[in-house]
Amino acid sequence: MPAQSVSALRLLAPFALGYFFSYGLRTVNAAIAPRLSSELGISEATLGLLTAVYFLTFAAAQLPIGIAIDRFGPRRVNAWLLLVAVAGCGLFALGKSEASLLLARGLIGLGVSGCLMTAIKSNAQWFGLHELPAMNAWVHVWGLIGAVASTLPIAWLVGVAGIPGAFLAAGSVGLLASLLLWTTVPDAPHSARPESLADNLRGTWSVFRARAFWSLALVAALALGAHMAMQGLWVGQWLRHVRLLDEAAVGHALFWMMVAGAVGALGWGQLATRLARQGMSALSVYGLACGLHVLATLLLAFNVGLPPLVLTMFYALTGMGGSLCYAVLTARFPVALAGRANTSVNLLIFIVAFSVQAGAGYALHGLEQQGLSTELAYRVLLVATAIAIALSLAWALLDRPRAAPAEPT
Repeated sequence: MPAQSVSALRLLAPFALGYFFSYGLRTVNAAIAPRLSSELGISEATLGLLTAVYFLTFAAAQLPIGIAIDRFGPRRVNAWLLLVAVAGCGLFALGKSEASLLLARGLIGLGVSGCLMTAIKSNAQWFGLHELPAMNAWVHVWGLIGAVASTLPIAWLVGVAGIPGAFLAAGSVGLLASLLLWTTVPDAPHSARPESLADNLRGTWSVFRARAFWSLALVAALALGAHMAMQGLWVGQWLRHVRLLDEAAVGHALFWMMVAGAVGALGWGQLATRLARQGMSALSVYGLACGLHVLATLLLAFNVGLPPLVLTMFYALTGMGGSLCYAVLTARFPVALAGRANTSVNLLIFIVAFSVQAGAGYALHGLEQQGLSTELAYRVLLVATAIAIALSLAWALLDRPRAAPAEPT
């Protein structure tokens, strides 16, 4: 539905601020991991679990949120959920025990679990299919700006105000995003009577039964899920333990990695939109991005003789091309199913993200116990990831279903 009477800024900005809040909290672990370890005295494996709880509750919420988005509208769902995340930030700021921090991270993950999906649903309601890659890209850019803020800026804020002060400041951003969603974003007009809950559930089941869903969902989950986990924690640890950088150099590399991710999110979206006008499918652009990301993963795995800044920036730049999966998937289903289709793939993405972020520490420890050096342990983990992405990408490119016609909402 074209946004004839509503400005794009009014439609995009509150969702973008929410995603800024969400992504910043997702990736903040890489910057504060040493402080959390020193203050709590926890191991690498336990640190991975603590930071991955965000992904677990995020993933668990995806299917209910998909139904709620399509039933009640994206702005209402996101505005309420953000308040849960604000409460989680407050608990993290006050928490002293590992249990309280786990609960806080869980609340944060639950509360921000609808930030991107509600934005994508709103964009599908207000903009044409050919505009979706660019509109979604702007939301992703603000998410990556949040990731940039979670590196050197948050490290400075933690140094000044401590972890409690940093999380209270973050909570104020989430509260502002919720208020803007309530007060500035209109509801898209609906021409059809809302579906019953039973119809909602049948719609979700129809998504999971569709070959068009699975042929894309597998590569989306592996590529974007692993990228989230690596970007959120393990790239920082790779810089520390494989490249042996000090904390100042790690912070510098993480900052520019997130900047590269923001450039990638915008660049891939704009490229897909421009090439679509020339007849090139978004799936083809997505395939190019994922192929380059496999290369970037292998470059990290083999610790090639390039500056770590170059390696991590290339990894982030190509990894954010994975966000095109949402635009590709939206085109495969009617608009009325957009929320459920995208939250279904998001469920899989965050299951992978949780598994990699929580499991990588145990996997690395186990490989080292078998006699591998730290560098070789990371190599095994990264090469396995690259192979899995490459195989699933091959299926997605070879199995190209026809796009579903868009339905009015």
